[in-house]
Amino acid sequence: MTKAQVFEIAYRQLAIDLNTTPEALRAGGLIFTHPALNPGRRVYSDKLPFFELVTTGTAAVIMAEEELWPALREWAGDAEEPHWLMEFPRMQRLAEILAPYGYALTQTFHHYLPTRDFAPVEAPEGFSLRWLERREIGSYYPNESWPNALQAAENPARPDMLALLALDGDRPAAMAGASADSPALWQIGIDVLPGYRGRGLGSLLVEGLSHEVARRGAVPFYGTSLSNIHSQNIAWKCGFRPAWVGVSAKKKRK
Repeated sequence: MTKAQVFEIAYRQLAIDLNTTPEALRAGGLIFTHPALNPGRRVYSDKLPFFELVTTGTAAVIMAEEELWPALREWAGDAEEPHWLMEFPRMQRLAEILAPYGYALTQTFHHYLPTRDFAPVEAPEGFSLRWLERREIGSYYPNESWPNALQAAENPARPDMLALLALDGDRPAAMAGASADSPALWQIGIDVLPGYRGRGLGSLLVEGLSHEVARRGAVPFYGTSLSNIHSQNIAWKCGFRPAWVGVSAKKKRK
């Protein structure tokens, strides 16, 4: 699959998620849309979104309740480029706009798409590798040890489909997991236990898992936070490159 094909699949999915069109995303600029729970969306919540902002660099989509639009248009109006909307001083002002409605911003999530083919991997010296299919992953729930590789519990809306585990003898050392966030896009997550970090296990497992996800016909994508430099380095080492950044709002606890 070429880079252009990968991005086309991702833009089609983002368009569904954000209630817009792939053509609008490619055209760039600032796009306002109404919140929607479209069929085929990636399901991270069953509640109608109040606010979500995603930028691809050339385009920025603000999916929000229409009562927010005047304030948000003023907030975004002087940004020279869509990506500047994510800068911290502007995020502070955005938080102030949302606060009277009882909402707070979540953290920003940075998402990466592959730009090269992945290769199968072999176990490094002193370790063995074990593949886990969906039915086997179920034995790891409730999950506390692998918060990035696996979800906390079974989630039919975006199930954990596949995982690759590195073992030091019988002892788990690291795990990469893939959840089917949509049929076409599977999200990759990685956890390396503290005693095993710095040995290349993270990038090796992400490479091997991404290869198998692609072989099964899905596009692997990678998400991490702005401050997680180690995770970003794994993404770059494995051929992932930045594709979009998103932030949403959640209801404040009373």
